[in-house]
Amino acid sequence: MEKMQMLWICAALAVGLIAVVCVGRFALRKKYSGIVCDAQTGEALCCVSVTDGRHVVKTGADGGFALRGYRRTRFIVVTVPPGYTAQAFYLPVSRKTKRYDFRLHKNETAAGAAHSFLQISDTEVGADGVGAWGDFIRGLCARLHPAFLVHTGDICYTEGLRRHYPDMNTENMGLPVHYCIGNHDYVAPGYGEALFESIYGPVWYSFEVGQVHYVVTPFQTGADRRSGYSRFDRWRWLKNDLAHTDSDKQVILFNHNAPPSSGYALKFDGKTLDLHKHRLAAWVFGHYHYNYVRENNGVLEISTARPDCGGIDQSPSAARLVQIDASGAIQTKLYYYDCDKTRRAAPQTLVWQTELPGTGLFCDTLYADGRVYTATADDDWPRKCGVYCLDAETGALLWSYETDNSVKNNLVLFDGRLAAQDCAGNVYGLDAKTGELLWRKQVALGNSLNTSTGICTDGALLFTGCAAAITALNLKTGETVWETVRNKGECSAAAMLCAGDKLIVSSHWDALAALDKNTGKPCWKNRDGDLRYRSSTPAVLADGSLLVPSAKAVVLVDTATGAILHKTEYEKDSFSASGAPVIFGTTAYIPTASDGLVRFDLVEKTIEGAVPVGGALLGTPPYVGPGAQTVECTPLLLNESLFFGASDGFFYRVAADGSILGKVQLGVPVLSSAASDGKRIFVTDFSGRVVALSGV
Repeated sequence: MEKMQMLWICAALAVGLIAVVCVGRFALRKKYSGIVCDAQTGEALCCVSVTDGRHVVKTGADGGFALRGYRRTRFIVVTVPPGYTAQAFYLPVSRKTKRYDFRLHKNETAAGAAHSFLQISDTEVGADGVGAWGDFIRGLCARLHPAFLVHTGDICYTEGLRRHYPDMNTENMGLPVHYCIGNHDYVAPGYGEALFESIYGPVWYSFEVGQVHYVVTPFQTGADRRSGYSRFDRWRWLKNDLAHTDSDKQVILFNHNAPPSSGYALKFDGKTLDLHKHRLAAWVFGHYHYNYVRENNGVLEISTARPDCGGIDQSPSAARLVQIDASGAIQTKLYYYDCDKTRRAAPQTLVWQTELPGTGLFCDTLYADGRVYTATADDDWPRKCGVYCLDAETGALLWSYETDNSVKNNLVLFDGRLAAQDCAGNVYGLDAKTGELLWRKQVALGNSLNTSTGICTDGALLFTGCAAAITALNLKTGETVWETVRNKGECSAAAMLCAGDKLIVSSHWDALAALDKNTGKPCWKNRDGDLRYRSSTPAVLADGSLLVPSAKAVVLVDTATGAILHKTEYEKDSFSASGAPVIFGTTAYIPTASDGLVRFDLVEKTIEGAVPVGGALLGTPPYVGPGAQTVECTPLLLNESLFFGASDGFFYRVAADGSILGKVQLGVPVLSSAASDGKRIFVTDFSGRVVALSGV
């Protein structure tokens, strides 16, 4: 009997101990409390969301809240409501902190349903910090009056993280500044977000302006260092955050990366969070260094390249203004650093000019049978771009065909047919005379987000897509002949090239590769350091070998095997321009990103000199900013002279020895090759203007 009583006593003590521990743990975890109030009046703000990084609660009538926290709670964060800003929207948790109080300041800019924000991305500053482009962004903020500025990640690395915030923050920019964490912002060993959080605060949170609920989320997967959170922590929080968001508000999400391949139905913990049901309107990101907008199942996917230099696919340096009107409709507008498309000049040799919508971006101008052909790009929203045919005598528009997305690469004209490929992988076969759509095909782009890669033809097959996924189409019918999906590298502006029985393709961080042009079967690839990251289009030499300009070298490659025959390294120049070399006798004229047009002796395999041009009006080559001597187009060889436009806004005529015979000021960059009918030169400039110039 005594033994039984002892067992009961022990059991009771155990239960009591468990109860005490549970109550204690609950009391311990219910430890984050405070109030949210108006900073000017002290008035309590009711129904404002506050989070511990996992749980979300609304403030009561007295402005008070209480959160229990979770094991990775590092901040208490308030969702700043419409009409307010906060000098401190987050407070780091500490055992010494007894209360977490937030004082919010009224702000009319953040109150209206109609408002805007400015996006920059991938600035990748170092110890020198934000340079002259920072003044450009500061000027945009002062002139456009956005509700806030958002940086969508890659600040980057340790020195950049430490320097960027002092250079660009809420106080010195005159408006709220928000930062996302990018893959290169995970720098601390063992806990990648540690340095970012010590400077910029939480890696996920929300805030509101007008009728929009904005959400900042982290990159996480594939970061440079291991995350200090589980891969589902952010979605667990987001589920709770959206559950406390008014159903009449639109949601716009910021992240460094593109949306998950699974789309907008996020799966975690055996659950599904369908962002469509929460009125997701846009996913805004960077990472790829592309200027790009597309609509995906009702959601705008908005990518913006670097504000200070060219993007990986040669996207021009820019910041993006995103405008939301009172009805919730979204528009975007790129502001290019440091290029004003309206500052155009009317050259004395002008015969006619025609304005087209969009920008002239790497689409070579073509001439045939009294007609001029070109296409435009438009990385804003709503978009207006397409393929155009003009009368060569008058510049009158003969026909136009509106494409679904931007055309950032060359047209193919053959046997009365005109082919174009847009950045969404739509390929169009048009009647060159009438503009009638003969066929249309959606081709795979593999892992490429979009493509500025140039297409080409051998007269029977049209080679489309990009290096990640190549599709050969019947030029007459648009039917697929073969498809090869490589899923390698990132999009390069280098065009595909037919060299004998081989198709040569290029991509960044991958290789120079050759496929059998009749079957798509891989033949070879060369991943040499001077070949695997390139923007330039190769040229076929008289002996059948390839002349391949690289970032810091000129490389001769055996077309049959892919072996390097010779390499001329040249540290002074950056050959990261999208144009192809032009062979003039024994000299190759090579477009460069930094030193104009370089003359390369094919016999001696040496750099003979350069044709200088002025400083670029905007940055287009990867990691090259405005001011460099950039030539992006393939020169036109005509009447023993070379004709080409440059990023300085001039159009040049150059003799065989490299001497400049003349130049015409257009006032805006020329990024595409010119065409001629033997009497006039036809040029498309960055502003979308086509001009006919006399004096060939």
